[in-house]
Parts: sequence; structure tokens; C-alpha cells
Amino acid sequence: MNSENVSDEFCRLSIDLLEQAMIKIRHCLAQLDDEQIWSRPEPSLNSIGNLCLHIAGNLRQWGIVPFTDVSDQRDRGKEFADAPKTGASEILSDLENVVCESKAIWLTLEANVLLQRTTIQGFEVTKMQAISHTSSHFVGHTHQIIMLTRWLLGEAYRFQWTPESGSENVPL
Repeated sequence: MNSENVSDEFCRLSIDLLEQAMIKIRHCLAQLDDEQIWSRPEPSLNSIGNLCLHIAGNLRQWGIVPFTDVSDQRDRGKEFADAPKTGASEILSDLENVVCESKAIWLTLEANVLLQRTTIQGFEVTKMQAISHTSSHFVGHTHQIIMLTRWLLGEAYRFQWTPESGSENVPL
């Protein structure tokens, strides 16, 4: 196995993490109304809407900007603000666009590019580290979205997969 095979596999696995997370996020948002999406469990905690804005902003900053000529325009504070209260379709559209753009970039990366160094949020990292950081960050917050959805819906929460559904190949 050569370095290009390893870089291809790393990028493919990182993309798979984003795709699986998006399945889970779509599943959660489909069960919620806009008020629930923006509901905070406590004033100092984030809503599902805030988390979605945050993972989109982080993915842009760590997964797109270092690989393009695009300047970093992230406003991290806005991701956690109380407003605007966009709806699920707009949130999903933004996330889908960022994920698609990241995937398109990551699919073209060669080993020498992944080993290049870059500075993001004051951290000097390789571009491979940037992808690893942002994909795991995306997944971590996806699990918070699932937990908040379950908290909001209680017994009404619909699992994506149950033993009765007969398909164990669908992630929770």
C-alpha cells in the first residue's frame, strides 16, 4: 500500500463520518418543529439550531478554507446567538452544502497536501489533522443533537433503527 492509498482511505473514512452524521441529523430534525430546534435546555446551553450552525461554521473553517483560496469569514459568536431562528430546511440546506463542498475537496487530496501545515484558530496543524479534527467534532456534536432530540421528545422520539425494523445496517 502506498501513501496515495492511505490518503484516499483517510479521506474516504472522514467523508463517511460526515455522511453518517448527516443521516442522524436529518432524522432528528424531521421529528422537530422550529420552536423545538431553537429551544435551549437552559439559558446557558445550546439549542439544536445553535449546534447545527456551529458544526457548519467549524467544518467551513477547518475542512474547506485551508484547502481553497476562500478567506475565513467565520463569526463563531453568531453560531451561539439567540437569533436568527431559521427553520429546519434552511439549517439542513446549509449543512448539506458545507458537507458537499468538503467532500468534493477531500476526494481530490493527495498525501503531500494532507501533510502540509496550516494555521487555524491559532493552531498550527497538518491539513490531515484539520480534517480529523473537524470530522470528529462534527460527529461529537451530532450525538449532542440526538440527545437533545430525545430529551425534547421523550417517549415520542422515533429511533432510526430498532430490532423490529429488521435492518441493522442503518445507523442510529
